[in-house]
Amino acid sequence: MRTFSLISQKGGAGKSTLARQLAVMAGDDGPSLLIDRDPQATTSKWWARRQTLDPACSVPDLLDCEGQNLSSVVGALKRKPGALFIDTRPAVGEPEAEAARVADLVIVPVRPSPDDLEAVVDTLKILRRIERKAVIIVNAAKTEGRAIQARAALSRYPVQVCPHHIADRTVYLDASFDGRGVAEMKGAAARDAEAEMRAVWAWVQEVDRGE
Repeated sequence: MRTFSLISQKGGAGKSTLARQLAVMAGDDGPSLLIDRDPQATTSKWWARRQTLDPACSVPDLLDCEGQNLSSVVGALKRKPGALFIDTRPAVGEPEAEAARVADLVIVPVRPSPDDLEAVVDTLKILRRIERKAVIIVNAAKTEGRAIQARAALSRYPVQVCPHHIADRTVYLDASFDGRGVAEMKGAAARDAEAEMRAVWAWVQEVDRGE
């Protein structure tokens, strides 16, 4: 099972949104799991809402790792098929370093704002210190131009930046309220969101495979 940890020092960068949406996408191809390491439990609450749907959605599944060693939990899953996504706190302390160490690939979401682009430095420092492979994804871009500018600013760092971005769309909030993935929503906005999320997930998989 391939492990992807979502890490960002900046709150509101989109870790939980990406973790949930990518986990739904990954579920199309095999087992998909989530671990929520954020005390705010945003992903856990989304998953709980998902269980109230009719019929309840079994993919992705949520692992309860309370009181367990993360390395042991992830190690036990390594030989199994599928994908595991670890949502973390808005911080870059030891818990985030632990999540990074067990990951095959660390995903760093960044909003295209000056504050967020500056804050990503702290996240990348800890990943460089522990020598973990990472990628950056521009999230919640209001325009294509903003996304292009953000990718250009991020290109100075020795980390791959996704050529696709996640737009600032209300449908992501709607999906969160419903406990769904955007691929499970209806309407033109949902189709556009699904297309961009699938493009991001395909690229992440390519990087993970070393292509």
